[in-house]
Amino acid sequence: MKNSIKTILLAFTAILIISSCTKSSKDICDTNQICYTQAPDDLYVKLEFSTNPSSTPIEVKFYQGNMDNGTLYDHFYTTNSVEYYLMPVNERYTATAKYLVDGDTVMVINSDKLTRESYQNCDETCYDWDDEMILNMKLKK
Repeated sequence: MKNSIKTILLAFTAILIISSCTKSSKDICDTNQICYTQAPDDLYVKLEFSTNPSSTPIEVKFYQGNMDNGTLYDHFYTTNSVEYYLMPVNERYTATAKYLVDGDTVMVINSDKLTRESYQNCDETCYDWDDEMILNMKLKK
């Protein structure tokens, strides 16, 4: 009796593992859901900033590619907590933010690749046009 219960539990666990590996957690089948079947060429890159402790504007540089070998796309000063860019997907983007903290300059650097997300809805591949990449440019506390 104990062996049959163990066998049933083992089989059930194996089925759960196999089914979780073969289907994404985003895969659904809802005929009422709006499905964008065309992949986006551009998505938003969101830069999030801390309030500068010195109350001066933050110097920001935004690169297409890496900081050391990419192309400088924008250079500006801001007191905003958020900045957005609509950029081509499948590219790496890097941002730097210079803060003045207790008389010292602190630079925050973050980089990531902007990719489009997709999921299956019934038999169609759907794309998330609201997806964005966030580069956290905030100071650590």
